[in-house]
Amino acid sequence: MVLFTLAMMLASFPAGFYTVFVSHLSNSYTSSTPVYGLAYDFMLSTVQVPVSGNLGDVFVLSSAVYFGFLLLSAAQGGGVLRALRGATSKGYRELFSSPLAGMMVLLGAASLVTILIDSVQSSAGIQTGSVSGDPFDLLVNFTLAPLLEESTFRLVMIGVPVALLSVILLREFSPKQILHVLWRPSSAWDVDETSEFEGVRTFEGSGFSLFPPGSSESLKVRAIKPVVLVFLVLSSVMFGYAHYASGAGWGPGKISEAALAGLALGYLYVKYGFHTSVLMHWSINYVGSVFSFLAQGLYGIPWTSNSGSFLDVFPTFDLVFLLGVPSLLLVVNELLKGLGSRQ
Repeated sequence: MVLFTLAMMLASFPAGFYTVFVSHLSNSYTSSTPVYGLAYDFMLSTVQVPVSGNLGDVFVLSSAVYFGFLLLSAAQGGGVLRALRGATSKGYRELFSSPLAGMMVLLGAASLVTILIDSVQSSAGIQTGSVSGDPFDLLVNFTLAPLLEESTFRLVMIGVPVALLSVILLREFSPKQILHVLWRPSSAWDVDETSEFEGVRTFEGSGFSLFPPGSSESLKVRAIKPVVLVFLVLSSVMFGYAHYASGAGWGPGKISEAALAGLALGYLYVKYGFHTSVLMHWSINYVGSVFSFLAQGLYGIPWTSNSGSFLDVFPTFDLVFLLGVPSLLLVVNELLKGLGSRQ
């Protein structure tokens, strides 16, 4: 199902471009509507970033970044196709040798768990809520939000503390190495120095865990590990609360859902890099909804409809069931193995 999801991601680019530049999605906004500033939600405050352009420019530039991130993650770790072939012959753990395949596993698992949590919370009277507003404006915001939010809740709240600690522990850290840690915090312990071994790890040999097996003797890992875990959890909780506090229409039930997604996003950021957490966030925000916006632009069916057309149904069916069920089983299995190894 990874290939099917990848095909859907690729199809989301022309779907979005058609919706933004060709279809009639809004009476208030078009691709030529000027933009003078972007609202950047830094932590729990909003900062206006001055820009000059229009909504079409914002959409094109954001989409170009996501496409570049998609190509980068597909090529890393020996390539996503190699990981898929390895998974069929050597076992599913080979999926985690590819940043793109690993991202998709977390995407599917988080999508399914989110649906389950929403069902439980709704039955208990805890409402998740929803966003509302002009569909064109929402589509552009859904496109831009992953870059802005990941830069705050992952880059600043996880990457900066890990980079600072790395500088303290390893005073010879160069500016280039600091940038590497900010982009991918796990690069801080790529080289594991012990009394018997010094080597550079790659995605292909790292498995599911954030910290490679057998690294407990490394003073570097022992010092950095608790910092990474604390800030990963903290950023996830803040990520969940920020959605509820934003005033966008989310209810209290969104806190737990977004916090859970934040854990998956933080894991991807630490293990594979900033681009993979952005890609997962983009997949949830944009890929999961752009076909619904396309249906509204083509047929006048509101994008919030869950069964108005096949364009509304198949992204959810893929992310939640086709990809979600096997992905959740893989993640649960790995978590149980991790717990068992500590006993």
